[in-house]
Amino acid sequence: MKYITLWVRRYVTVYGIIMLCTFFMCLLFNPASELPVVTFFGRIMVFTLIALLSLAVYYSKEELTVKAWWVRTVLHLLLLEAVLLPLAHAWGFWQSGTDILVYAGFILLAKALWHLVDYSLNAKTAAQINEKIRENRLEKKSERNANPRPGNN
Repeated sequence: MKYITLWVRRYVTVYGIIMLCTFFMCLLFNPASELPVVTFFGRIMVFTLIALLSLAVYYSKEELTVKAWWVRTVLHLLLLEAVLLPLAHAWGFWQSGTDILVYAGFILLAKALWHLVDYSLNAKTAAQINEKIRENRLEKKSERNANPRPGNN
């Protein structure tokens, strides 16, 4: 259940980031645009699912080194661009050469926002874990002080 909650939270976060980027992209580059709401929201839901599935490039049985994390981050960005740009073009989200640059830039922005949000969530979780570790150490230390081992006299 914990993993389902995590993925639902991630889905909502990524969906929100995509919607924010879409809002600003339309505001800055096509303020007069009118979107078919149901179709648009459905397509953004598919975009979000693809973005989450693409996170599989980070999967590892071992902890990633900093270098491995950066390699996977670049690979993930390239994967997102390679999959989302053609899909967005097929759905009519962009038409010209300039549009593709703008769209690619917003995908990069969305990825950067994701990392900021994900980092802040991970930092919060790490702080909670570190606090539990400190509490356990203090508890064990107080137990050892309360029940000293017999000496080897």
